[in-house]
Amino acid sequence: MQGVTNMFIDQLDMHFHENDWFASMDQALHGCTTAEAAWTSSGNSNSVWQIVNHLIFWNEDVIHRIKGTENPLKAEDNEETFGNPGDPEDEMGWVQTVERLNEVMNTLKTVIADLDDEKLKAPYAADRYSIERLLSQIMLHDTYHLGQIVLLRKLQSSWGGVDWC
Repeated sequence: MQGVTNMFIDQLDMHFHENDWFASMDQALHGCTTAEAAWTSSGNSNSVWQIVNHLIFWNEDVIHRIKGTENPLKAEDNEETFGNPGDPEDEMGWVQTVERLNEVMNTLKTVIADLDDEKLKAPYAADRYSIERLLSQIMLHDTYHLGQIVLLRKLQSSWGGVDWC
């Protein structure tokens, strides 16, 4: 049975590609220039670029947890996962960062598709909670940060609204 697996795939597609109840990640990043991606609100917030770095780190980590492999990327603390704000002049760096996010999310979708409902109920490691809960948490996490990206773009007046499908 693949009911829960399919639900997770649908949720991943929704928060990354479909504008339904909220803007998708595709919409939130659409048209975001390098300078806008590197912008911070008076230096008090993470930049869009940093949030994308953070999403890449944690989604890759979830992929490794599900596969039972070691994540070669380590962070001393959560703050480190955000990285530098980004260089407003580094257009190629920003394009590569967005491409990397898309690669990671496509990999996560493939990993989820390989799970069945029984595997979802299993812990992802000894003495840990289920893969199902892990996936639920990462999707909520990603959606939370998606809202931050939209808010940052609104603060910088670069948000063009949502193109509802």
